[in-house]
Amino acid sequence: AEHRASATPDQLILKWTASCTYSAQSCYLATFHESTACYSWKLIWKSWAPPRVKFFHWLANQDRCWTAEKLAHPGLQHHPRCLLCDQEPETIRHLLLECPFARKAWHEVLAWLRIPAPIPNCEPSLMDWWKHAKENTPLILHKALKSVALLVPWMVWKPRNSCVLDNAIPSMNTLLDRIKDEACPWAAAGAAGLLLVLPQTWDMH
Repeated sequence: AEHRASATPDQLILKWTASCTYSAQSCYLATFHESTACYSWKLIWKSWAPPRVKFFHWLANQDRCWTAEKLAHPGLQHHPRCLLCDQEPETIRHLLLECPFARKAWHEVLAWLRIPAPIPNCEPSLMDWWKHAKENTPLILHKALKSVALLVPWMVWKPRNSCVLDNAIPSMNTLLDRIKDEACPWAAAGAAGLLLVLPQTWDMH
């Protein structure tokens, strides 16, 4: 069959834009085609916190932390119940939101900082609790609440690991002292919201 070359020059056409022309913005937007929105970035990444804390929360939000539930799935050795309360199977949601030990820590820290937010109570995730707690907290305290939402779970995760790896016995007094000690350098390093609520008598030096 005879092939006739077209007189019209070839053109590059980008189907992701109405004009079919390429731009850096259109290429960037195309990378997120059919992706799902996740509001957790507002808490995890758009905040002041040490990188290791943000990474932990990213893993926790993806349910990728090595809790007993995760260890059980491939048949790895794990404890049958949460080592902080010895009441329920350990999932990341239980550990950070439902565990009586963790709930006590939430209560004590919020009271210490005088933030009038409710402690976690049956919310599906930490992010859901944070959104709910913001609605019940004055706007001026939102940044402090965000820091607490990142700090408390991180500090609860650490003694949990000590129980698993070192057979340590959980201590609420020790945990609260460590949270208070950690809150001060957070405030000094950039968590401005914490400066507003830290008790005046707490030594930051």
